[in-house]
Amino acid sequence: MINNHPNTQLLTDYATGGLSMAPLISITTHLQFCDQCREAVSGLNILGGELLTECDEAELSEDLLAQTLAMLDAPTMANAETAAQTPKSSLCPDLASQLPKYLHRFLNSQELEWRSLSSTLSVAAISVGETDYELALHRIDAGGKAPVHDHKGTELTVVLKGSFSDEDGIYREGDFLMREPGDVHRPSATQDQACICLSVLSAPIKLTGIKQVLNPFMRFNPS
Repeated sequence: MINNHPNTQLLTDYATGGLSMAPLISITTHLQFCDQCREAVSGLNILGGELLTECDEAELSEDLLAQTLAMLDAPTMANAETAAQTPKSSLCPDLASQLPKYLHRFLNSQELEWRSLSSTLSVAAISVGETDYELALHRIDAGGKAPVHDHKGTELTVVLKGSFSDEDGIYREGDFLMREPGDVHRPSATQDQACICLSVLSAPIKLTGIKQVLNPFMRFNPS
């Protein structure tokens, strides 16, 4: 059961095309798991259509018209899944089977390069032409813990496989989390299996305590 969801503002920005690529990917990935949020986005789209109908006599700005046409031309989620099935995945079969099909469209054209941040935590950046955010997969080994850290910006996380816990709760497949500056936590994977998450960062994380020396390895890499 999914207990953690994007807030109303994020879903509204998603429905109106107000998100850049990396946050959009994180929301779409969550929607692959979550019926509740898919229904919410559908409702927002219906509401937006009604508002446009009521304003049909008003003059639309060129920017708004262009954005609306772009949204209409964008592939639907179903089309994205179909496109993702066409090319052969560069992922190993085990990992490919664990990731939502929507993500495959971004991963089929690139080789993931996993690098270790600690003995139990590794990260692989995903390149999507993003300039303001870093998009990456994070893997915590079974029973492993990430370093205690704060956030210099916004961090969006979707749990793709397994589960982890921190000071605020337990997060399972499909759960969506948003952290802001001042939110200090230490994610820990459960003992039975590794946890894989999709993460979006708007700024580097800030390690706390004695492991601050690792900060140079937690660099921010928009792609």
